[in-house]
Amino acid sequence: MMECWVGLGDGSTVLLPDAVRWEFCYGTGVPCDSFFVRCLWETGQEKVLSQACRFFADWEGQRVFTGVVDEFSCACSAEGLYLELSGRGMAALLLDNEAMPAQYQMATRADIVADHVTPYGIEVVGGWSLPTVNEFTVTSGVSEWSVLHEFACYYGGIVPRFDRMGRLVLDGHETDSEGLQISDSTALVGWEYREERHGVLSQVAVRRRSSWDTQWVSDPAFIAEGGNARRVVTVPNATGSAAMRYSGDYQLRASRSGRVRLNMTVAGAFLAWPGQLVQVSREGFGANGLYRVAQTEVVCGQDGLTTTLVLGEPDSMI
Repeated sequence: MMECWVGLGDGSTVLLPDAVRWEFCYGTGVPCDSFFVRCLWETGQEKVLSQACRFFADWEGQRVFTGVVDEFSCACSAEGLYLELSGRGMAALLLDNEAMPAQYQMATRADIVADHVTPYGIEVVGGWSLPTVNEFTVTSGVSEWSVLHEFACYYGGIVPRFDRMGRLVLDGHETDSEGLQISDSTALVGWEYREERHGVLSQVAVRRRSSWDTQWVSDPAFIAEGGNARRVVTVPNATGSAAMRYSGDYQLRASRSGRVRLNMTVAGAFLAWPGQLVQVSREGFGANGLYRVAQTEVVCGQDGLTTTLVLGEPDSMI
């Protein structure tokens, strides 16, 4: 059973009536998680949720979403009187706020969290292994999310994500153990397999800003498949050789993270979460193998409960 409620600006909460339709979308970056809920409503309560700013949802007693309310509407039609509520995950707070320009001589995890995350009331989990970054610059016009993403992902190899409790997680994938098994006994509604070469890099050149020092990083497998796309990345002069190479590796992994996509829609709700591994083993299926969940969409609608998983290669998801 789905139970939903909202938090108001004054700190109080309002429990919503039973949801008759809902959609929850989860990912590992941008765009951030999102939700849509339709509930039965009553005349005279049109403006009750004017202060609604937070949204919470539990499925069978387990939290499945914490986020920000973007919009609500009350409508009367042939279907009756109902309330529709939509919004995004807690990453919306970092996406919607522009960062103050800054120059850090030595940026630490504590600095970035204190200056760009906690001011928005966001709880942070993990990230203690993130490195100290010399000469870290926050340029004008970027969002708080961009600052966090550059620090954690570009320098630390960690994709920042929000869990279903609304906490910012600065560690790796939730689990590398296999979760969902999609076999012949799975109630598969539909699937689509595709590969995209555009945007995948074969080689990255990383050079220091005011010198000719350059390191080259290549993807031999993609080159062997005819791949031919190079990028040049400029880094500060103080960047060490190891950091330069990692910058190149990051660019290669980021470019191929979306090359392979297997979309599978399965009957049931909340079957797997972004970051988890999924084993596909179906008779006569040409794309069997181990994948990692990139996105999850859970829908309760006319077709009942379905979970659509967007799967990618397990070693290229960042």
